[in-house]
Amino acid sequence: MVGTSRFLCLPLRGFVVAFAAVTLLLSPRVRADDVEFFEQKIRPLLVEKCYQCHSAQAKKLKGGLLLDTKRGVLQGGDNGPAIIAGDPDHSRLIEAVRWGNKDLQMPPKERLTPEQVANLATWVKQGAPDPRTGPSAPFVGPAIDYAEARKQWAYHAPADHPVPAVKAAQWCRSPIDHFILAKLEEKGLKPAPPAEKRVLIRRAYFDLIGLPPAPEEVEAFVKDESPEGFAKVVDKLLANPHYGERWGRHWLDVVRYTDSFDARGIGSEGDC
Repeated sequence: MVGTSRFLCLPLRGFVVAFAAVTLLLSPRVRADDVEFFEQKIRPLLVEKCYQCHSAQAKKLKGGLLLDTKRGVLQGGDNGPAIIAGDPDHSRLIEAVRWGNKDLQMPPKERLTPEQVANLATWVKQGAPDPRTGPSAPFVGPAIDYAEARKQWAYHAPADHPVPAVKAAQWCRSPIDHFILAKLEEKGLKPAPPAEKRVLIRRAYFDLIGLPPAPEEVEAFVKDESPEGFAKVVDKLLANPHYGERWGRHWLDVVRYTDSFDARGIGSEGDC
Protein backbone atom coordinates (compact mmCIF):
# COMPACT_ATOMS: atom_id res chain seq x y z
CA MET A 1 0.00 0.00 0.00
CA VAL A 2 2.82 2.37 0.85
CA GLY A 3 4.60 1.52 -2.40
CA THR A 4 1.42 2.13 -4.38
CA SER A 5 0.90 5.52 -2.75
CA ARG A 6 4.47 6.50 -3.48
CA PHE A 7 4.02 5.39 -7.09
CA LEU A 8 0.88 7.49 -7.47
CA CYS A 9 2.49 10.55 -5.88
CA LEU A 10 5.21 10.85 -8.52
CA PRO A 11 2.94 11.62 -11.50
CA LEU A 12 0.72 13.68 -9.22
CA ARG A 13 3.67 15.87 -8.27
CA GLY A 14 4.54 16.30 -11.93
CA PHE A 15 0.96 17.29 -12.68
CA VAL A 16 0.99 19.86 -9.87
CA VAL A 17 4.24 21.39 -11.12
CA ALA A 18 2.94 21.51 -14.70
CA PHE A 19 -0.37 23.00 -13.56
CA ALA A 20 1.44 25.69 -11.58
CA ALA A 21 3.58 26.59 -14.57
CA VAL A 22 0.57 26.82 -16.88
CA THR A 23 -1.31 28.90 -14.33
CA LEU A 24 1.64 31.28 -14.08
CA LEU A 25 1.69 31.70 -17.85
CA LEU A 26 -2.04 32.20 -18.27
CA SER A 27 -2.91 34.19 -15.18
CA PRO A 28 -4.04 37.72 -16.10
CA ARG A 29 -3.19 39.03 -12.64
CA VAL A 30 0.22 40.57 -13.07
CA ARG A 31 1.69 43.05 -10.61
CA ALA A 32 2.00 46.60 -11.85
CA ASP A 33 5.61 46.71 -10.61
CA ASP A 34 6.49 43.74 -12.80
CA VAL A 35 4.92 45.34 -15.86
CA GLU A 36 6.83 48.55 -15.17
CA PHE A 37 10.05 46.50 -14.88
CA PHE A 38 9.32 45.01 -18.30
CA GLU A 39 8.68 48.43 -19.84
CA GLN A 40 11.78 50.01 -18.34
CA LYS A 41 14.33 47.20 -18.55
CA ILE A 42 13.15 44.44 -20.91
CA ARG A 43 11.23 45.93 -23.83
CA PRO A 44 13.97 48.50 -24.69
CA LEU A 45 16.60 45.75 -24.46
CA LEU A 46 14.64 43.47 -26.82
CA VAL A 47 14.15 46.35 -29.26
CA GLU A 48 17.83 47.29 -29.27
CA LYS A 49 19.51 43.88 -29.17
CA CYS A 50 17.00 41.34 -30.53
CA TYR A 51 14.48 42.81 -32.94
CA GLN A 52 16.99 43.02 -35.81
CA CYS A 53 16.86 39.22 -36.12
CA HIS A 54 13.79 38.21 -34.09
CA SER A 55 10.85 40.43 -35.04
CA ALA A 56 8.35 40.88 -37.83
CA GLN A 57 10.49 43.77 -39.08
CA ALA A 58 13.62 41.62 -39.40
CA LYS A 59 15.00 41.31 -42.93
CA LYS A 60 15.62 37.63 -42.24
CA LEU A 61 13.99 35.91 -39.26
CA LYS A 62 16.55 33.80 -37.40
CA GLY A 63 15.55 30.47 -35.88
CA GLY A 64 11.87 31.10 -36.40
CA LEU A 65 11.87 33.04 -33.12
CA LEU A 66 9.80 36.20 -32.71
CA LEU A 67 10.49 38.30 -29.63
CA ASP A 68 8.29 41.28 -30.53
CA THR A 69 5.12 39.75 -29.07
CA LYS A 70 4.21 37.91 -25.89
CA ARG A 71 2.94 34.98 -27.94
CA GLY A 72 6.20 34.76 -29.87
CA VAL A 73 8.29 34.66 -26.68
CA LEU A 74 6.19 31.90 -25.12
CA GLN A 75 5.81 29.87 -28.32
CA GLY A 76 9.51 30.03 -29.13
CA GLY A 77 11.21 29.16 -32.40
CA ASP A 78 12.50 26.16 -34.30
CA ASN A 79 14.12 24.73 -31.16
CA GLY A 80 11.13 25.12 -28.86
CA PRO A 81 10.09 27.67 -26.21
CA ALA A 82 12.46 30.55 -25.64
CA ILE A 83 11.64 30.72 -21.94
CA ILE A 84 10.13 28.69 -19.14
CA ALA A 85 8.27 31.25 -17.08
CA GLY A 86 9.55 31.25 -13.52
CA ASP A 87 12.64 29.18 -14.34
CA PRO A 88 15.46 31.23 -15.89
CA ASP A 89 18.04 28.45 -15.39
CA HIS A 90 16.15 26.17 -17.81
CA SER A 91 15.18 28.87 -20.34
CA ARG A 92 16.98 28.86 -23.70
CA LEU A 93 16.87 32.64 -23.90
CA ILE A 94 18.77 33.02 -20.63
CA GLU A 95 21.19 30.26 -21.60
CA ALA A 96 21.89 32.10 -24.86
CA VAL A 97 22.54 35.52 -23.33
CA ARG A 98 24.79 34.02 -20.62
CA TRP A 99 27.13 32.71 -23.33
CA GLY A 100 27.85 29.57 -21.31
CA ASN A 101 27.09 27.30 -24.28
CA LYS A 102 29.51 27.92 -27.17
CA ASP A 103 26.83 26.70 -29.61
CA LEU A 104 24.19 29.06 -28.27
CA GLN A 105 25.40 32.62 -27.79
CA MET A 106 23.12 35.60 -28.31
CA PRO A 107 23.51 38.30 -29.42
CA PRO A 108 26.18 36.60 -31.55
CA LYS A 109 28.50 39.60 -32.09
CA GLU A 110 28.43 41.38 -28.73
CA ARG A 111 27.64 40.07 -25.26
CA LEU A 112 25.05 41.77 -23.13
CA THR A 113 26.26 43.49 -20.00
CA PRO A 114 25.98 41.55 -16.71
CA GLU A 115 23.20 43.93 -15.65
CA GLN A 116 21.22 43.27 -18.82
CA VAL A 117 21.58 39.51 -18.40
CA ALA A 118 20.50 39.79 -14.77
CA ASN A 119 17.46 41.86 -15.77
CA LEU A 120 16.36 39.23 -18.29
CA ALA A 121 16.79 36.48 -15.69
CA THR A 122 14.80 38.49 -13.16
CA TRP A 123 12.03 39.02 -15.70
CA VAL A 124 11.77 35.30 -16.45
CA LYS A 125 11.85 34.50 -12.73
CA GLN A 126 8.93 36.92 -12.24
CA GLY A 127 6.92 34.79 -14.66
CA ALA A 128 7.81 36.86 -17.75
CA PRO A 129 5.06 39.49 -17.31
CA ASP A 130 4.43 41.00 -20.73
CA PRO A 131 1.68 43.57 -21.46
CA ARG A 132 2.08 43.25 -25.23
CA THR A 133 -1.04 41.90 -26.93
CA GLY A 134 -1.94 40.79 -30.42
CA PRO A 135 -0.13 38.64 -32.99
CA SER A 136 2.99 39.70 -34.83
CA ALA A 137 2.31 40.73 -38.41
CA PRO A 138 4.82 40.85 -41.25
CA PHE A 139 6.16 44.35 -41.73
CA VAL A 140 5.53 45.85 -45.11
CA GLY A 141 6.91 49.34 -45.59
CA PRO A 142 4.46 51.66 -47.36
CA ALA A 143 5.38 53.05 -50.73
CA ILE A 144 5.91 56.78 -50.38
CA ASP A 145 4.32 59.14 -52.89
CA TYR A 146 6.42 62.24 -52.29
CA ALA A 147 4.27 64.45 -54.51
CA GLU A 148 1.21 63.51 -52.48
CA ALA A 149 3.11 63.85 -49.21
CA ARG A 150 4.03 67.44 -50.01
CA LYS A 151 0.33 68.30 -50.03
CA GLN A 152 0.09 67.68 -46.30
CA TRP A 153 -0.49 70.77 -44.19
CA ALA A 154 2.74 70.30 -42.23
CA TYR A 155 4.78 71.12 -45.34
CA HIS A 156 3.02 74.40 -46.10
CA ALA A 157 3.58 77.82 -44.60
CA PRO A 158 0.83 79.00 -42.22
CA ALA A 159 -1.96 80.91 -43.96
CA ASP A 160 -5.03 82.77 -42.81
CA HIS A 161 -8.34 81.06 -43.48
CA PRO A 162 -11.65 82.91 -43.51
CA VAL A 163 -13.94 82.05 -40.63
CA PRO A 164 -16.67 79.81 -42.10
CA ALA A 165 -20.32 80.74 -41.88
CA VAL A 166 -22.41 78.40 -39.72
CA LYS A 167 -26.10 77.98 -39.02
CA ALA A 168 -25.95 77.86 -35.20
CA ALA A 169 -23.53 80.74 -34.75
CA GLN A 170 -24.88 81.41 -31.26
CA TRP A 171 -23.08 78.25 -30.11
CA CYS A 172 -19.68 79.70 -31.01
CA ARG A 173 -17.61 81.54 -28.42
CA SER A 174 -14.49 82.03 -30.54
CA PRO A 175 -13.48 81.88 -34.23
CA ILE A 176 -12.12 78.39 -33.61
CA ASP A 177 -15.63 77.22 -32.70
CA HIS A 178 -16.81 78.25 -36.18
CA PHE A 179 -14.39 75.80 -37.78
CA ILE A 180 -15.47 73.01 -35.44
CA LEU A 181 -19.17 73.69 -35.95
CA ALA A 182 -18.76 73.93 -39.72
CA LYS A 183 -17.41 70.38 -39.81
CA LEU A 184 -20.16 69.14 -37.50
CA GLU A 185 -22.85 70.69 -39.68
CA GLU A 186 -21.15 69.25 -42.78
CA LYS A 187 -21.63 65.78 -41.27
CA GLY A 188 -25.16 66.49 -40.08
CA LEU A 189 -24.11 66.49 -36.43
CA LYS A 190 -24.97 68.78 -33.55
CA PRO A 191 -22.71 69.86 -30.68
CA ALA A 192 -23.13 68.13 -27.34
CA PRO A 193 -24.94 70.20 -24.71
CA PRO A 194 -22.73 72.27 -22.38
CA ALA A 195 -21.35 70.35 -19.41
CA GLU A 196 -22.47 71.27 -15.91
CA LYS A 197 -19.73 73.20 -14.08
CA ARG A 198 -18.89 70.39 -11.64
CA VAL A 199 -18.44 68.01 -14.57
CA LEU A 200 -16.47 70.56 -16.57
CA ILE A 201 -13.85 71.21 -13.90
CA ARG A 202 -13.35 67.48 -13.30
CA ARG A 203 -12.80 66.93 -17.01
CA ALA A 204 -10.24 69.72 -17.11
CA TYR A 205 -8.33 68.37 -14.11
CA PHE A 206 -8.21 64.79 -15.34
CA ASP A 207 -7.30 65.81 -18.91
CA LEU A 208 -4.48 68.16 -17.95
CA ILE A 209 -2.93 66.79 -14.75
CA GLY A 210 -4.56 63.37 -14.33
CA LEU A 211 -5.82 64.19 -10.83
CA PRO A 212 -9.26 65.18 -9.48
CA PRO A 213 -9.92 68.69 -8.18
CA ALA A 214 -10.18 69.28 -4.45
CA PRO A 215 -13.74 69.93 -3.16
CA GLU A 216 -12.89 73.55 -2.36
CA GLU A 217 -11.59 74.06 -5.92
CA VAL A 218 -14.86 72.72 -7.32
CA GLU A 219 -16.92 74.99 -5.09
CA ALA A 220 -14.82 78.04 -5.98
CA PHE A 221 -15.36 77.36 -9.69
CA VAL A 222 -19.11 76.82 -9.24
CA LYS A 223 -19.42 80.18 -7.43
CA ASP A 224 -17.29 82.05 -10.00
CA GLU A 225 -19.81 83.62 -12.38
CA SER A 226 -17.26 85.62 -14.36
CA PRO A 227 -16.85 84.92 -18.12
CA GLU A 228 -13.17 84.10 -17.48
CA GLY A 229 -13.92 81.52 -14.76
CA PHE A 230 -13.04 78.45 -16.80
CA ALA A 231 -10.06 80.14 -18.47
CA LYS A 232 -8.64 80.83 -15.01
CA VAL A 233 -8.99 77.15 -14.10
CA VAL A 234 -7.18 76.09 -17.28
CA ASP A 235 -4.39 78.64 -16.78
CA LYS A 236 -3.92 77.41 -13.22
CA LEU A 237 -3.66 73.80 -14.39
CA LEU A 238 -1.20 74.63 -17.18
CA ALA A 239 1.04 76.29 -14.58
CA ASN A 240 0.79 73.29 -12.26
CA PRO A 241 3.93 71.07 -12.13
CA HIS A 242 1.66 68.02 -12.39
CA TYR A 243 0.77 69.10 -15.95
CA GLY A 244 4.39 68.70 -17.03
CA GLU A 245 4.77 65.45 -15.11
CA ARG A 246 1.67 63.90 -16.66
CA TRP A 247 2.52 64.68 -20.25
CA GLY A 248 6.26 64.28 -19.77
CA ARG A 249 5.71 60.72 -18.63
CA HIS A 250 3.32 60.10 -21.51
CA TRP A 251 5.89 61.06 -24.15
CA LEU A 252 8.74 59.29 -22.36
CA ASP A 253 6.62 56.13 -22.51
CA VAL A 254 5.98 56.71 -26.22
CA VAL A 255 9.71 56.89 -27.02
CA ARG A 256 10.44 53.99 -24.62
CA TYR A 257 12.73 56.01 -22.39
CA THR A 258 15.14 54.03 -20.23
CA ASP A 259 17.84 55.08 -17.82
CA SER A 260 20.47 52.73 -19.25
CA PHE A 261 23.75 54.17 -20.53
CA ASP A 262 26.87 52.63 -21.94
CA ALA A 263 30.40 53.20 -20.65
CA ARG A 264 30.66 56.45 -22.62
CA GLY A 265 27.52 57.85 -20.99
CA ILE A 266 25.52 57.51 -24.22
CA GLY A 267 21.98 56.22 -23.88
CA SER A 268 20.88 53.09 -25.74
CA GLU A 269 18.45 53.22 -28.65
CA GLY A 270 15.07 54.34 -27.39
CA ASP A 271 16.57 56.55 -24.71
CA CYS A 272 15.60 60.18 -24.53
